[in-house]
Formats: sequence, C-alpha cells, structure tokens
Amino acid sequence: MTNSIPTSLQPSPISWPPSQYWETAGGWSSFALQIGSPAQIVRVLISTAGYATWVISDLGCPPDSPPSCSQFRGGIFNSNNSRTWNQKGFFGLALETNLYPPDNATWGFESVALGFTNATGGPVLENQVVAALSGSQYVLGTFGLGQQPTNFSNFTEPHPSFLTNLYTKTMIPSLSWSYTAGAKYRLKGVFGSLTLGGYDAARFTPSNMSFDLATDISRDLLVGLQSITSTESNGSTNLLLPSARFTFIDSTVPEIYLPLEACQLFERVFGLVWNATYGMYLVDDALHDILVTRSPSFTFKLGNSKTDGPTVEITLPYDSFDLSFRPEIDSAPVRYFPIQRAANDSQLTLGRTFLQEAYLTTDYERGNFSVSQCKFEESMEQEIVPILSDKFTLPTDTVPGSSAAPRVAHLERQKTIGISVGAVFGFLLLLTLCSWPYIIRYRRKRRVFPNTRAVISCPKAIQHAFQVDYKPSQSSSKRSTPSLQSLLGFYATSHGLIAELGTNSWNLLREAPDNGKVELPENPGRCELSQEDRSATLEDHVSRRRALQTPLNSSRRQGLVVSSSGHLFTLGGLRASRTETAASEEKSASARSIQSSLSKSLPATPVSDSPQESAFPTWARIARHQHEEPELRPPPLRFPERSFQHRRGFF
Repeated sequence: MTNSIPTSLQPSPISWPPSQYWETAGGWSSFALQIGSPAQIVRVLISTAGYATWVISDLGCPPDSPPSCSQFRGGIFNSNNSRTWNQKGFFGLALETNLYPPDNATWGFESVALGFTNATGGPVLENQVVAALSGSQYVLGTFGLGQQPTNFSNFTEPHPSFLTNLYTKTMIPSLSWSYTAGAKYRLKGVFGSLTLGGYDAARFTPSNMSFDLATDISRDLLVGLQSITSTESNGSTNLLLPSARFTFIDSTVPEIYLPLEACQLFERVFGLVWNATYGMYLVDDALHDILVTRSPSFTFKLGNSKTDGPTVEITLPYDSFDLSFRPEIDSAPVRYFPIQRAANDSQLTLGRTFLQEAYLTTDYERGNFSVSQCKFEESMEQEIVPILSDKFTLPTDTVPGSSAAPRVAHLERQKTIGISVGAVFGFLLLLTLCSWPYIIRYRRKRRVFPNTRAVISCPKAIQHAFQVDYKPSQSSSKRSTPSLQSLLGFYATSHGLIAELGTNSWNLLREAPDNGKVELPENPGRCELSQEDRSATLEDHVSRRRALQTPLNSSRRQGLVVSSSGHLFTLGGLRASRTETAASEEKSASARSIQSSLSKSLPATPVSDSPQESAFPTWARIARHQHEEPELRPPPLRFPERSFQHRRGFF
C-alpha cells in the first residue's frame, strides 16, 4: 500500500441523484447538471464510453424551432451567458464514429456541477472539458464516465476527465463508477442510478463473474456474448445468436447492435419488419399486441471469452424492448424494437436498452468490471458501498457482482481484527520486556529468602572471597575488574553456599537441614562463628539477618567492590563513602545496638571518628556510617596475583 490515508480521511462515493424526469425523447431517465457561471441547468444521459461533458447549445434550438425544443432536448446552454466559458475551438466529437456519421461541436472549458443544486448534487469542478452540440444526431447531451483525457490537436496537452479530476482531488475513493439506466416499466417507474467511486448494493444481485477491461480504451467494456435465448410465456425457447461474438457495452446509444444473422432470427421468431426509411424495426399496434401476449423474455449469456470460462446471465423482459421515439419534436411517439443490424464486429454493442436490467460497475484502477442482474423492489433504499483505491486500503478486486465484491467488507473486518490483535500482542510484548528486570529481581529475592534457609552474615567469609583460588572461564576473552557480585558468587558456589547482593545488605545463605538447625563447615578461616551461633535455630539466624541488614543509598547499590586490603568503594563513581557525618540519635543508637550484637561472634574492630581508612569495615561500622557522604578517592586496586576475568552466570 502506498500513500496510506487514515480511514477517517477517506473520501466517500458520490451518489448522483437522477433528475426525476423521464425524457420525452425515448422515455429515458436523465441526470441534471449545472453548467457555467451563473449556473445553467441542463439534463443529460449517461455515456459509459464517453469521457467529456456534452450539452446542447443554444444553436441546437434555432429561432424557428418549436417552443418545446429546449425542454425536449433537456435544456440548452448559452455560452454567451457564462462568464467562465473558455472556448477552445470547433472539433469533432470523436465518439461512436463506428456507428454514426462524424459530427462536430464547439469545445471549451467550463465549470460543471452535478445535480440541480450543490446541496443535492456533487461538487463543482472548474475548467472541465465541455462540448456544446448544435446538431440533431444526439437529442440530449451526455455525461462521460471514462477516465481517458481529451486531446484537441495533439497528445502533448491532455485534459483530464471529470472522473479523473474527482479522484485526483480526493473527492471519491477510487477511479470507479456504477450505473444502471433505470426502468420506466418496473413498479411505478424506477429511475436510473449512478455512483462515482462505489456502488449501490441495493440495486443488483451479486454474481461470481468479473470481466477484464480490454486494451482498446475506445472499446474497453468488452464482453463475450455467448448466447441469446428467448423464453415465452408458454415455455417455448429459441436460440437467437448463431455464434458467440465479442460485444461492447455502451450506454451512449439506446439500441442493441447484433450480427445480421441474429437480427434475421429475431425477424423470423417474432415477426419483426425492418423499416429502411428510419433504419429501425418498427412495431405497429397489431404486432405489439402479439408480442405482449407472447411476453417473451431474453437472456443474454456473457463471459470473459466467447466459448468457455465463468459466465453471468442477464434476463430482460419484453417490456424493456417495448420502446418508442419521436421523429419530430411535436410528433406522436412511434414504437420500435431496439435491435440494430451491425455492419461488422466493431459495431456490436449492448446499448442503453440492455442496461435497464443490468447493473454495470467499472474499476479502472484494477482493470476490471462487472455486469449484474438488477433488482426491483418496493421501497428500495440506497446502500452505497465505496470501492477503495489501493492507497486507501489493501489491494483487492472490489468490483461488485464479481466474486471479489463480497470480500470488500470481509477484508475490512479482517484488517480491523488483525490490527487489533497485533496491537494487543505488541503491547503485551512491550510490557513483558519492560517488566522483565523487575520479575528477575523479584524471583531472586523469593529464591534467597525462603523459610527453609538459614542466613549467615559473616565479614570473614566475605573477606576470604578475595583470597581463594579464583579461576575464571578460559573461554572468556574480555578481562575486567570483578565486582563483589562475581566474587561472592564464585565463593558461594565453591562452598555450597548461596550468595546474594541485596538492595540493603550482603548475605551468604545455606540450605538448612531437616532438623531446622544450621550446620556450618568447620572452617574458622572463612567464617568464625561462636558455638552459640553454630547451634542457633533457623529463626534465630533469620532474626539476626534482619538485624545485620545495612541500608545503603542508591549510589552504593551498583558496582560495589572490596579490595584485597579490605577497602569498600564504588567502581562507577570512583568515590569512597567513608567520611564521617553526624547521624541522628536514633540511627546512632541503632548502630551501637548492632555492634553490640556482633561482639559475640565477630572480632572487635575499633570505630574511628576520623575519615582515615581501616583494615576492613565491619557490618557495625557500615551501619554506623550508612548515611555519610564523604568524597575520598580510594587507593589503587590490588587484587590477588591471578588475573580476574568477567565470568557470566553469576546473578
């Protein structure tokens, strides 16, 4: 996905409401436009093959024309009454040249808005390509849905279509549209429907068929017309297409252009008569009554190819073929059967008649389109669904009526669920990583202070830790100064003890025997305890451990090291914490109490009131000076002769 935009900023499809008119010329459902400044209202038909806006100019209703000319032609546009008209020149229409003789129009640039008013229609776009028609070949103007640009003299200055401009300005969610022509004969009259950037899910029955856009942009909505079958009220059927043909879908023209052989089959089955004067199959009253009685329906079978692959069937009732036209503006309507004889394959076309019962959706970005059977139900309400561009969502086919269409909402739900699950997983992972050090610390505390362990607080044992035969791992190549944690860990491991550097104290631990007594190894050189201490119960030692805990401030909790001469200092700060500061009476009393309790098992160590160094600080001395903040630089470090290496695995 590229240039992703948040969902809240995604544009919505534009549903262009019909004009609510059934045009006199053919009875087709039209759409209203506002052209120029000030706005002039005109009604147009939809051209699925066109890419510009065509309107009838004031020259299309000359002074000698009937007064109803303007209304008959959907309203006229007078460029002289618009201050924003920018005329380009007189050029050909360059559309339907394979069906009609060439025609010309006055081209220019003008503001165009959808609907009768801005409130009911769409946005206003300036400098849109507009052709003002003065001929009678097209009774009403047309609005082109194509994405192709308009080139007037060469291909160096293309002018984007209305659809492309909407998408470029982020006014619709994709280069797509959906259209059905409407059916005057259905219910009380069902007007046409046009959605730009989406589709109306209430207007069709989805199918599993998707078509690929052809490479010829002038005939891109190409389908394989595999068969045409008629079914009459008595159940009889007839095949009306001798051979499959590729056929173009184009709402610009009203008729269905079929091969001559197929038209001749229609003639034989339904008694149609070709009128050379009008070039149409006219239907008189007698034939009309017969056809109404027989009530045939016509099923068009469409595929991506002419012979195989998935197909979709669109069925049209006879009412959709019961059309009329007016040879003159004020003349009476004449019935006709809307099929035309195609001179060659380039003229094969499924026109506006076909789109009365077919719902057509085109997605130019993904290069596909769909044709679905229309639905006609009482009190139908719009159900507009956007077709999202790749820059708004994950790439996927979103043409309604195809197998991909039902996946649109499903993919959005999957995306939402995936994002939610990913966010929760990411949050839990982040929470675990952040809390892991605290979990480890908590587990260590739980491991070293259970009720089944005795606690030994012995300065001699700690002092001996610096005199043992410490052999670091030979696999370690990094040489560094050992910390108290490493030294205590090595000593404890060598003698079956458990060493811990706690937050507030140093402790050596050993598993207690089953009888609850503490049995220490006979090694006074490492830890000299009195007979009373040796026979003390587990509860006694736990109580003593609590009494011997030495609170240390946060600056002394990291990098604590004892030299071979017994000096205690911090590696990180390179400062000794030995200067005497007057303590509170309560803390001094506590220190004296601790010193007194140690006198039974520890050798006497004088407590000096001066900042000079002593041989080894006892627990009582550390307790007394627990809140002092001196700043004396320690003497150089001296370790045993063997080199120490950092050894991983301790704590």
